[in-house]
Amino acid sequence: MLALRLSALSASIIALVTAMALWALGIFSPIQLDQLGNAVTDALVLELLVGVVVYFGLLFVEVSSRGGGLGALGNAIQTLRLSPPKAVILITVGIGVMLESLTGYGVSMLVTVPLLLQIVSRTKTICLALIGMSLMSWGALSVAALLGAELSGLTTEALAAAILTTSGPIALVLPLFCLLIIQNVNLRDVVYALCAGGVLVSGIALTSRWIGVEVAGVGGGLAVILFSLVFSMSKQNLGKALTAPAILPYGLLIAGVVLQKIIVPYLYAMGLAPVIDTGRVSFHVLQSPGIALLVISLLCLLLQSNSTRSKSGQPLFQHVTARSWRALASILFFLITARLLVEIGGIAALSGLMSQLGLYPAVALITVLGGIGAYATGSGVTAVALFMPSAAATGEGFDALALFAALQHSGAAHVAMASLPVIAILLAALPDRDAADEQIAIRTGLGLAAIWILFVIASGATQLAMTR
Repeated sequence: MLALRLSALSASIIALVTAMALWALGIFSPIQLDQLGNAVTDALVLELLVGVVVYFGLLFVEVSSRGGGLGALGNAIQTLRLSPPKAVILITVGIGVMLESLTGYGVSMLVTVPLLLQIVSRTKTICLALIGMSLMSWGALSVAALLGAELSGLTTEALAAAILTTSGPIALVLPLFCLLIIQNVNLRDVVYALCAGGVLVSGIALTSRWIGVEVAGVGGGLAVILFSLVFSMSKQNLGKALTAPAILPYGLLIAGVVLQKIIVPYLYAMGLAPVIDTGRVSFHVLQSPGIALLVISLLCLLLQSNSTRSKSGQPLFQHVTARSWRALASILFFLITARLLVEIGGIAALSGLMSQLGLYPAVALITVLGGIGAYATGSGVTAVALFMPSAAATGEGFDALALFAALQHSGAAHVAMASLPVIAILLAALPDRDAADEQIAIRTGLGLAAIWILFVIASGATQLAMTR
């Protein structure tokens, strides 16, 4: 993808062909048909786990956008009359993080970019928009974390707690990075940014602990929004703005995910616990956030009076399918690749090689591999599909499974914001595109990605040093 400029779909097909060649040639183990069958079966189950969230997530994005939800959120922010530093922090790490955690796919920038342009210059808007995308560890209802837990053999709760230690430090400093971009910042603004960072991390941690990792980013973003309300100079029209019908889908989705988390344990106690299980991986149907996404999307469609056609004129579900099929196909082929490499012993060989490098070099390599996977494929999910098995195997060798799984996840998440698909969405959100925009966005994205990778590596190394 980096050298030949192939698409993610093409790259995933080549990866699968390569893995099948390794299987057919018996490079790592003698040929067994069961290996291929197991890999395909496992991948289909994992594709269901991811696919329902991706597809119904895009459905929710289309439905809420058609109802004017993005514009209504912008109107609500404008009523607060915050000072520029406070407004930038609210938009970037409040609204941006919350929306990206709800919807994923860079949709948050469709809101944050127009709002930021009203406060700062075009170049600074690009930088701030990418800072707001930096917490993809909890993006798109944490579908990458759900997949990562299944691939690593960890419980979702265990991986979520470990991710907080590897990505939490980045969340803590995001408001400070916002201040580095804007001018006329005083000591009071710095103190405010430090407090906002603490509020963001606390919101993520508490939501992840008491509700679930699926809405951890939503909780963090909402905490920053509530924190900003305390310091707003005007709340006169805020109530009217927040109760606009167009904002209803976001509130319903948050409520739907929380309600699902409350109801599911009772359904399990009644014996209603549908699960698709191969003996190696499993998909617990009722736990999927895709259910809440589908139910709320259908409810919003019933409440909206306009047609089910998208802005392009296509029927809504046809439009969502057209947008999602390439991503879903890429994820499936990468999943088959990864599972086949597990079956034939390729992942064990890779983890053995990394283990020979030593503990701390392995920490850096696992993190960087996750980042490379995300940058090349444009998605933290596909990077998890490719490299989580090797990260987990390496972590087991060092008796640090949860930490190594979190390092891979965080490395992928924080570099995905610099990938070309995300940059493309950012450029699309900018009005009157300038020739220099793309280079500024790419340089800024890669620069931030390098900084975040160093943060994650330092976090992992520090945790190991404190426990050994």
